[in-house]
Amino acid sequence: MHNKTIINDALDYTRLAVGKKIAELIEQKKNVEGAYEPLYTMLSDYPFRKGKGLRPTLCISVARGVHGMGHAALVSSTALELYHNAFLIHDDVEDGSENRRGKETLHQLVGIPRAVNIGDATNVLAVSLLLENLNEIGVAKALHIIHEIEQMARQSVEGQSMELDWVANHQFDLNDEDYFVMCTKKTCWYTFISPCRIGYIVGAEFWKDMNMPQHLEQLTRFGMYLGIAFQIQDDLLNLIGSEQKYGKEIAGDIYEGKRTIMLNHLIRNAGKNEAKIKNIIKLARTDKKQEDVDFVLSEMHRCGSIVYGQELALKMAKKASKLLEEMSFFMKKSPVQIDENWESDVVDYRFIREIVNYVIERDL
Repeated sequence: MHNKTIINDALDYTRLAVGKKIAELIEQKKNVEGAYEPLYTMLSDYPFRKGKGLRPTLCISVARGVHGMGHAALVSSTALELYHNAFLIHDDVEDGSENRRGKETLHQLVGIPRAVNIGDATNVLAVSLLLENLNEIGVAKALHIIHEIEQMARQSVEGQSMELDWVANHQFDLNDEDYFVMCTKKTCWYTFISPCRIGYIVGAEFWKDMNMPQHLEQLTRFGMYLGIAFQIQDDLLNLIGSEQKYGKEIAGDIYEGKRTIMLNHLIRNAGKNEAKIKNIIKLARTDKKQEDVDFVLSEMHRCGSIVYGQELALKMAKKASKLLEEMSFFMKKSPVQIDENWESDVVDYRFIREIVNYVIERDL
């Protein structure tokens, strides 16, 4: 079981710090001469709906875990959070989602054209923070992080494209490895791999660290296994979680026809009901009835697809845990340094260690 105190304290502290940074940035851009203020009012919606704050907390934890300063990683971490919110806005439009973080999705509130534009504007804000890094951590590290962000964004849109194509092309001949490739691109890079790598770049001695390529590779593999476990758990929560806690409609993935591990497993094991399940999944979201979705979900339980997903998520989390134990470059504890503008000392290796269990035990 994960230590809830460490997880909650680290997430709460970082979320407040990142929220303050975002609020300051929005206020600054809104007050630029000639700025169109209503855009920044609408832009303030998603970032201040209470999300987990997982990405920035992980980034700063890695930075502090390798002798870095928490405040030095705050700019990059806030940029990651803004990219995350931009992805969410666009993702909700693409999926036709109805709820996000317990409220109506942005495109439901303001319409698709304005929501897409707000997502674009959120990306622009993130870029402005990356430029701020030039003063915060120096040119060399700032350019390295821009390269990491480019790779993160490219991997993410490739993964999203794969998933959208599977749905559009009614593709069902998918195995676990297909899912792992898509999930690594779509989820792992921007949720775990890039926050870890960017945190390491900010916190490490950098040019003096001859083991940097090896350490970044270890963090990449760690983030991949952890990200796959996280996404499978997210897909499970979409099927069997509490809508009040989860913040999105339950079984939305079935309505959208997403090729989750559980659906792919069901297709392979459905037997005589395979054709019926495929025909339901092929239907457009608006054409699916509640009884159709309930049937697919009941078949997932009958065929052991839910249990299969739970066991696979646990397996991936165990692999991530083993990799973390091998990363000897982390300090086990990172006390707040004298000149560090940061107060929460548990935003360090201890949070990273606890997050491994958290991703498969969480209920939201």
